[in-house]
Amino acid sequence: MNICFFIDKRGRAPVKEFIEELTQDEQTKALAYIEELKRQGHNLRRPIADYVKDGVYELRPKANRLFFFFFLRENAVLVHAIKKKTDKIPENEVKVCIRRKKFIEQSGANIVRE
Repeated sequence: MNICFFIDKRGRAPVKEFIEELTQDEQTKALAYIEELKRQGHNLRRPIADYVKDGVYELRPKANRLFFFFFLRENAVLVHAIKKKTDKIPENEVKVCIRRKKFIEQSGANIVRE
């Protein structure tokens, strides 16, 4: 599985920036979960990953959530990340993921491989 990151209009990778701002322990955990996604791909399940909605999944390293979707079968695209503060993921955060997913699916652009 290839790991890719969404690139915004300013040329920034929001998920990479989110990870860089985490504590060292949180970064280590997040990167380990990404590595598991790379290794297991579509077979990755709870507690490491879970389905969210409309083809969007989440990696679940502690209180952090890294959202991704599968693109062209062999790619997992990380599109958004948050620090989860409530039991339920806020709907506006899910909408960001879905909007970015649709944009990538339609344009085939704005991603970069790890």
